Amino acid sequence: MGPAEATARLASDPGLCWLDGHKGHRDGRYAFVASCPVERVRASWPDRAPLAAFARLEAAQRDADPSPLPGAPSPADVPRFVGYVAYDACLSGRDVPERGRAGKPVLDFARYDAVVAFDLGADRCFVVGDDRAACERLLARLTRAPAAIEPARLVAPQFRPASEHLSAIERALEHIAAGDVYQVNLARELRASLTGAPLALFKALRVASPVPLGLYYDDGERVIAARTMERFLRWGRVDRTLITRPIKGTLARADSGARDAMLSGVLAADEKERAEHAMIVDLMRNDLSRVAELGSVQLEGVFQVEPFARLLHLVSTVRCTTRPDVGLCDVLEATFPPGSVTGAPKLAAVDLIEALEAVPRDVYTGALGFVDRAGGLSLAVAIRTAIVEAQELRYFAGGGIVEASDPERELRETELKARVLFDAAELLAQEHDNLGRPAVLR
Repeated sequence: MGPAEATARLASDPGLCWLDGHKGHRDGRYAFVASCPVERVRASWPDRAPLAAFARLEAAQRDADPSPLPGAPSPADVPRFVGYVAYDACLSGRDVPERGRAGKPVLDFARYDAVVAFDLGADRCFVVGDDRAACERLLARLTRAPAAIEPARLVAPQFRPASEHLSAIERALEHIAAGDVYQVNLARELRASLTGAPLALFKALRVASPVPLGLYYDDGERVIAARTMERFLRWGRVDRTLITRPIKGTLARADSGARDAMLSGVLAADEKERAEHAMIVDLMRNDLSRVAELGSVQLEGVFQVEPFARLLHLVSTVRCTTRPDVGLCDVLEATFPPGSVTGAPKLAAVDLIEALEAVPRDVYTGALGFVDRAGGLSLAVAIRTAIVEAQELRYFAGGGIVEASDPERELRETELKARVLFDAAELLAQEHDNLGRPAVLR
């Protein structure tokens, strides 16, 4: 049984979640599937301290002993709480316009007493839980026949007007010229109707975009379907290692390996992309230093080019050792929201984003992932992320604006980054037309 079949067997359960991985990627060794959460921790707009909810997650019992089964993932690799922190959490409780955010969740984590853990490299799976009874309950649900997933269709997808985004970029460039910010990330919203099951959409997105940090998450009110490749934070409670891998710099891929290799060199040498990337790496170094032991912040693998579906990205790794007194709240308060999707200086960029973007971001460019069974943290940046609520889908695409940015090129980048969603829509249409009946995409 693989993750796709496990989700089909659990699809009728409340609170279904699927943390997807990608075999061969350093962040994608494991995938996890679970349902029927036993607890939910939520903060809603305009909570003045939504990140304080991490204190409740931290108070949960932690597993101190090693894996009970040979070869099973360690407690530090297995989720206990799964969920998200919306980007809007950084504005919640502040003196900013409400703009339709009142009552919406800005943080939601569900606790699962058992999960199915898939080791994608070794092609093995385990059920890991609080106790034997929790594992047996999950195993019993997994014996059900896979459900037929209602086919999904994306109807009338439409970006907000190009002129609106171009105007926001021009205004951002004026602020950069005035010295208010050095870089600001601006996003553009796309909306569509979604008929059928959000799980079918996620499975199509999975085919269109293999990534190491995918997430399907039903929070009880809406579904988050993310195909992200950007590591926001990985923090080990025991060894106190904190890692972030910001992505900044994008170029479309080619159809051949040789051409891809050439384009990788072009991206790595692009002065505008390197400058944009370097600003965010410096910002993330500063963020990590707030919780780091003195002198422990290090750079690894700077300006590496990584290939993903349709796109090449510049990636760097920043690492530190956190101080012994640091906890989950400290780590989030020092680093959230992610610097790669805000700008520099971060606080000024956040204010400018709120002033220039037409609609609130909600979950997009927040963080999603899990608190592990050892009390550590694994979060990705919520990019390539669809939010589905009451058959309405929202999706955002954006990019960093710097002094050298060309507005038309930045506009094209939003369309390039949304291509994964359109690829998934085409797969759904083909599946629907070929079968004419509910089907499970695998």
